[in-house]
Amino acid sequence: MHDQRQHYIDNLRVFAFALLIAYHASVAFFPDMKWLIESPEGSQLLSDIMKHPRGWRLALLFFVSGMGTWFAFRSRSPVTFLRERFVRLLAPLLFAMCVLIVPQVWYERIAEDGYRGSLVTFWLTRYFAEGRYPDGQFTWAHMWFVGYLIAMTVVCVPIFVLIESRLARPVMAWFSRIVATPWILAFFLLPLALNLVFTPLYPRQTNALYNDGAWFATWASWFGLGYLVARHHGQALAAIIRLRWTSLAIAALLSVALYLFAWTPVATPVGDYENTTIAFKALLMPFAWTMILTLTGFFAVHAKRASRFMAWANRGIFPFYIIHQTVIVAALYYILPLDLGVWPSLAAVLAATIAGSVLFYESARRLPLAVRPLFGLQGPPVGPAGAKAASPLRQPA
Repeated sequence: MHDQRQHYIDNLRVFAFALLIAYHASVAFFPDMKWLIESPEGSQLLSDIMKHPRGWRLALLFFVSGMGTWFAFRSRSPVTFLRERFVRLLAPLLFAMCVLIVPQVWYERIAEDGYRGSLVTFWLTRYFAEGRYPDGQFTWAHMWFVGYLIAMTVVCVPIFVLIESRLARPVMAWFSRIVATPWILAFFLLPLALNLVFTPLYPRQTNALYNDGAWFATWASWFGLGYLVARHHGQALAAIIRLRWTSLAIAALLSVALYLFAWTPVATPVGDYENTTIAFKALLMPFAWTMILTLTGFFAVHAKRASRFMAWANRGIFPFYIIHQTVIVAALYYILPLDLGVWPSLAAVLAATIAGSVLFYESARRLPLAVRPLFGLQGPPVGPAGAKAASPLRQPA
């Protein structure tokens, strides 16, 4: 594991972020959800389809990020690891919050409030001066994910140090045995338990960190499970591959249950995404975990080879993530008035998002080395055989 790159993790990461971009491009067309810019014509079918990945896409992202963290942490001292994480995560987060996210709020204010000032005027006179979004303008928008990764890094490094110490050897030996058995299917109990414990104190999911304790604990659990699975990769991957069809069957059954009792527009007897009851979470958490195990198992078997395209996409993941939502909002602003209909409009928004994100990445990788970290890039680009970790969300070579 330590000597050979696991390309299936790279490919799984690309898939996870591609799904995220497709999901964000779709949200404006959900008739049952409010977003930055909304289409006057929505599709309930599209919304119902996307309720499925909504249940596991973020859990998968944190899980894969946890796996990448193990690869980075194992070969560095805690101080070096923390310093590198802050450079790779904090610089692009601040730059995005202060510059790249501004157009999102500007377009929203034009569409919703009839604002008529230019982008530069809005940026200089309103964005920083009127407080936090949504009452004000300043926001980290989709970059909350990066902010949470920074917080998790700070919180988890002492735990990682303890895990690697002699004191934890008996516990890690026990975990190594358990992760190789069907009991790995029960690991969803950790995020479920932590979410239920903290929900009375933090009842709403906010993505604001300071008042989002229940869901921060949940995301940190998926992150930690990714770290532990990578640490015990030999035992864990064998079990995940062996159980991939079982995981798929359980995920399919839970999907049926969720669509019948939570995701139907007429009745939600066990709750839904807006009313996250204990019963809903008791279905959602094992659903997310079995989807993670299913995808990990099948990618490890069928998507384990390197390719030039996947190496290129993997290096561009962080820049794609940084810019994609700004491009989506701009595309929506210009495409929706054309009245093309839901599906042609969605296709046009997706095409514009892909093109805009690729242009951003290809432009950023040609900038001087000193400024590339602001755009989520580290060091000079190299070929797939010796690809460096251009993104903090990928496994280092």
